[in-house]
Amino acid sequence: MRTIIQNLAGSQIREVVNSAIDKPDILKFWFGESDEVTHPAVRAAAIASVNAGETFYAANLGLAELRESVAAYMARLHSSKFNGSEANPIRASRIAITSGGVSGLMLATQMLVDAGDEVVCVTPIWPNLPQQAIIMGGRVKAVPLYAEGGEWKLNIHKLCEAITPSTKLLLVNAPNNPTGWTLTRSEQQKILDHCRKTGTWII
Repeated sequence: MRTIIQNLAGSQIREVVNSAIDKPDILKFWFGESDEVTHPAVRAAAIASVNAGETFYAANLGLAELRESVAAYMARLHSSKFNGSEANPIRASRIAITSGGVSGLMLATQMLVDAGDEVVCVTPIWPNLPQQAIIMGGRVKAVPLYAEGGEWKLNIHKLCEAITPSTKLLLVNAPNNPTGWTLTRSEQQKILDHCRKTGTWII
């Protein structure tokens, strides 16, 4: 086994889960999962799909109909950004459907991070994000939030100082897991402007 994998820190969330997952009197808030079952309409659609024999491999990028729907939704959501221009339209060919959030984030990390690349992350952070960069051989540098007046805040100046032209990737988990901290619109714009100058990707 690769040393970098052997040396990964264990997940404290998983430790909590493992200690109580079989206890019926525990409210299971650890994964952000609802305590209600999936909506009947969704369950019925899944059952109908299985009964129709739709049990084979789908296209690697996801079902064409779903990708078309996502592309149309994104085009509607961001139409004002294009000002009517077709220079960079959102088409289904630009959409990939993954099996879940972690898979999508790992694919993005695999595309961006080579061994030795610098990765900056705002901490505390959902632990999977920096671990994925570490698995790819990235060097992770943390910029911590600070508590003031009962809320978490980001020192945007320190973050921008940490992100240099050597920084391949910035990891920002906002709304944040586990603190609930969110970026302001002004902070979002400052980070975007700075990362465009340094050539740093943002996840």
